[in-house]
Amino acid sequence: MCRSTTTRTAKGYTLIEVLITVTIMGIAAAIIVPSMLRGGSLGVQAGARMIIADLLFAQNEAMAQQSTRRVVFDANDNSYRVEKYDSGATAWVLEFNPSKGMSRNQQNYEMDFDEDRRFSGIEIVSADFNGSSTVEFDDLGNPSSGGSIEIRFEGHEYQIKVAPFTGRVTVERVTS
Repeated sequence: MCRSTTTRTAKGYTLIEVLITVTIMGIAAAIIVPSMLRGGSLGVQAGARMIIADLLFAQNEAMAQQSTRRVVFDANDNSYRVEKYDSGATAWVLEFNPSKGMSRNQQNYEMDFDEDRRFSGIEIVSADFNGSSTVEFDDLGNPSSGGSIEIRFEGHEYQIKVAPFTGRVTVERVTS
């Protein structure tokens, strides 16, 4: 008579394996969570990206529509806006932004860092374009002058530069 022996294999984890896993997760959490709570550099980078995107929009829109666009910064009001020249009214009017998906009077290119919760705490420190806080892009996309915008958030400062003649936009961190 032949007997077959069956061996049972345990399906589960040992206490040692569970403790090692919990320890590794605890160490990872201790390292990662504090850096996630400090959003200072991420906040100012998001604000910088928003300004850069709107500068490039104004430049591209000037070339596409073959008419001047300008970006007007107001450091005191912590805001900026993109404008186009309306020859019929002989005045500067806010550029229309069809991508915002709001009612027509809210679709203009205006950014107020104090009112937009996504960018709460971001501060426009200065905007200087050859003594003016406005940069204009002509129908070829060339800026009226080179200059820079400085923004700050929780001690992190970045400078956004617009190159004269080419209008190339770059950003760099300001170190004290």
